[in-house]
Amino acid sequence: MRTGLPVVMAISATAMAFALSGCSSSDDKAPAPAIATPPASSAAAPSSSSAAAPAGDSASAEYTKQGTKLKIGEKAVVPFKSQKNTGAIGVTVTGIDKGVEADLAPLKLGDRAKGMTPYYIQVKVTNETGSDFAYSSLGLMNGLLADGTSGPHVSVIGKFEKCDSGNSGKAFTTKGASYNSCVLALAPAGAEVKGASYGASTYRDLAPNTDYGKDAVTWQ
Repeated sequence: MRTGLPVVMAISATAMAFALSGCSSSDDKAPAPAIATPPASSAAAPSSSSAAAPAGDSASAEYTKQGTKLKIGEKAVVPFKSQKNTGAIGVTVTGIDKGVEADLAPLKLGDRAKGMTPYYIQVKVTNETGSDFAYSSLGLMNGLLADGTSGPHVSVIGKFEKCDSGNSGKAFTTKGASYNSCVLALAPAGAEVKGASYGASTYRDLAPNTDYGKDAVTWQ
């Protein structure tokens, strides 16, 4: 399987593994350190503020400027790399669904998630350049609380019925191809996940200016 980012969690042959990250500002350059947890038992148009991709790219696109604030349903076009293939993907947050604390039981997060409410960020991913991104994964997304900071984030490898992150599959190789993904975010007691952020500092070398990825693209 190919992914757009290095996999941060190991998965055994028989079980799913996941990580719970701490809160951080939405414009952090890197995610907060992850805390390893026991394996689970169950298995719109692009922003007008954009920049051209480097002339050397075999497949170019107009990138959404970092720091752009979008509404739910609007698309950001961002640089992407899978294996040696580079290009761009479209990322559209289509909705944010609220779950209940009991949904988290299969993940066995224990006290780390006590009192927290899961939110399911629904995302549509599109291939903007016709690059071969087969079997790649989105990554990089966080839920945003009302104050604009990132809430606790759970990265799940394996199947979580309530929120399947999935991957692009083998057909994600042509311009216009798309797939749906889900990002699991948590809200502490008394808070709500009101938006989402996508930070692409990992792909800074693909962008036209050196500070690409300094500020995340956000949806609220």
